[in-house]
Order: sequence, then structure tokens, then C-alpha cells
Amino acid sequence: MLAALTVLRAGAAPRQLPAATGTTVAVVEFVAVDASAAPDAEAMRARLAASGKRAEDWLAADFAATGHYVPVPAPRVAAALASLGTTSRDCDDVACALRLGRALGVERVVTGRVSKLSNLIWFLYATMVDVPADRALRREEFEIKGNITDLLPRAMLALSRRLVAHDSAASAAAPLQGERLTRDQVLAALRAATPEHPASFVGKDLSGVDLRGVDFKRADLSRSRLVQTNFAGAQLFSTTLTDAVATGADFTGANLDVSVMYRVDLRHAILREASLFAAILTGADLSDADLTRARVIAVLGHAKLVRARLTDANLGADPGNQPMGLMRTDAADTDCTDADFTGANLRKMNLTRAVLTGANLTNADLTGADLTETDLRGIRGRETIRGLDKALHVEQAKFND
Repeated sequence: MLAALTVLRAGAAPRQLPAATGTTVAVVEFVAVDASAAPDAEAMRARLAASGKRAEDWLAADFAATGHYVPVPAPRVAAALASLGTTSRDCDDVACALRLGRALGVERVVTGRVSKLSNLIWFLYATMVDVPADRALRREEFEIKGNITDLLPRAMLALSRRLVAHDSAASAAAPLQGERLTRDQVLAALRAATPEHPASFVGKDLSGVDLRGVDFKRADLSRSRLVQTNFAGAQLFSTTLTDAVATGADFTGANLDVSVMYRVDLRHAILREASLFAAILTGADLSDADLTRARVIAVLGHAKLVRARLTDANLGADPGNQPMGLMRTDAADTDCTDADFTGANLRKMNLTRAVLTGANLTNADLTGADLTETDLRGIRGRETIRGLDKALHVEQAKFND
């Protein structure tokens, strides 16, 4: 998923590594690559350094700030690489990361790369390796658009959240606290937050709280309870809602762009006219949710949209981002049984192996959509579907006939 990060200016104040106990992690120096038309490696490194820290140092600080990781000091990582007769540039595969992890006696190793494509377009790659399990745990990659000096701290924070969200050791180390908060307490926590230390509501109970129009400033709401919470018009840009329970919550007109929402429970939630651009909703449950006129460019793999209302929703590929790579909704293996897509824009959407049995596709636009093994049996409005003749792999889709 190439998630475009458009963020506020980052402060230059360095983050401190708090004392913590938890999963040990070695963050290897990120390799910087200038793949632009006029490469200048020295100038590129200077721009990265002007952010206040190296990429790997920002990431190590973000891991430590969760309270669930203990990063190995950078000199120890460098010394271990030297003892193995290699460098960070040559240690970008899983086998080398495993050797390094065993040499250091750590549980996780993270390697990564920052690639410059132009003055305004950069790519960030990272892999977290589970040393005891002898395997790669998670690989993440996304696009950064803008001034890299300003955006690097934010990008590394987003990267840390994505990696942590897939680490079961971190999840096990963060028990659900269940503390119930009031609106005033939420606002106070947000006022006290900084760009380097966003507010954390992990495991808190905000159910039923009126938070209309509130700017959450990239807060972490993982595993929080948000039942029937009012987020209408709220700014939830780049927030984390992994494993949150938000059944019946109201997100009307909310901005959920670049949010990370693995396995979020959004059953019966209201997301009318909400924006979910470059969002991650893998494994999410949006059954009976209302996404009328919502703008969605997201990863929805293995999600549920059973009976969801997507009338006039815009899930089509974003033509404005095509020069930087296809930005489209990926709904592979998603259950959309009986969903209402009346008038929806589904152009170039990936519907591989998705289940749309009984779905209403009246006046929906499927131009360029990938229908590989898509289950379209019992759909309504087939004769009014636009662009079905221009969809991909229609011959592999399952119709009643």
C-alpha cells in the first residue's frame, strides 16, 4: 500500500528513550538511496539529518515510547554488524537480520531503507524480523510526499505503529486497562500531547463520549472501547484504531485518512461522507455500517462489509496519484454479502475473491475493477452496472449464469 503522508511540520526537539522493559529490538541503520534523476548522496543525507535524528534513531525512540520495547543502543548494533563482517547496507535480508539478532541476543531486528525519487517523493521500507521464530514478522512500505526534513519524524512514527500493530509480543505486553474517560479528560490529554509524543488512549473506554470536531493529533486508540462515541467531523488523521471496538460510533464527515485500523470493529458505525484515504482496514468488521458518500481508498483485505451501505460511495482509484503509483481500494477476500453499492464508484478496485452475493450494484461503476474469482451470484441491478465490459477478468467472476 503506497500511503501518501501529508503532515504538519515536525518539531526538532529530540525524543528521549524512556526506561522500559519488554521486547528487545535492534534497529539497523537505515540505508539511504538517491534514485532521483540527478542523484546527490551527500545532499540527500544532509536533508535527512536536518530532521534532528537519523531515521533509525527516530524509529528506536518510537519503539521505546510504547513502553513495550527495549531498543539496543546504536553503537552495539554497529559493533555486532562489524563482528559479522558486514554493514547495514549489506544486511537487508532476513537471514542477515537473524544472524545479527542472535549475535546481539535480541528478540526483534528491524532493517529499512529510505529512497529518494525526487525532491518531493520518497519511499520508506522496513522489515521487522522475529528472531526466536526465525522469520520475517512484517514488511511495510509507503510513500512520503513533501519536505523530507519535516516529514521524516512523522513517517517513522507511522512506521513504528504499523510494525507494532503486527507484533503479538507487544500486544500481549499491553493489557486492556478499561479506564473510562470523560470528554474533558480526553481534551486534556490531547492538549498535553506533542508531535513527538501523541496522546495514548490505548485500552481506554470512551464509549458514548461526545467528541465532535475534536482533533486527535495522531493519537493511539488501539484496543480502546468507542461504542456509540460521537466523532462527527473529528480529525482522526493518522490515528491508530487497531483492535478498537467502535460499534455504533458516529464518524459522519470525519477525516480518517492514513489511519491504521487492523481488525477494528465498526459494526453499525456511521461513516457518512467520511474520508478514509490511504487507510488500513485489514480484517475490519464494517457489517451494517453506513458509508454513504464516503471517500475510501483503503486496504480492506479479509474485511467484512456484510449489509454495509455504500450508496454513492467513492472507492475508485485516485487519478491524481497515478504518476506516483496506483492508489486504489484493495478489497481482496472481503465479504460484501448483501452490501448496497448503488451508484458507487468502484473503478479499478481490487475485488479478487471478494464475495458480493446479493449485493445491490445498481448504477455502480466497475470500470477497470479486478473481478478475479469474485462471487457476484444473486447481485441486483446487473443490467445497470457501468463499465462491466471494461472490468478485468470478468470471465473468472461467478455469476448465476
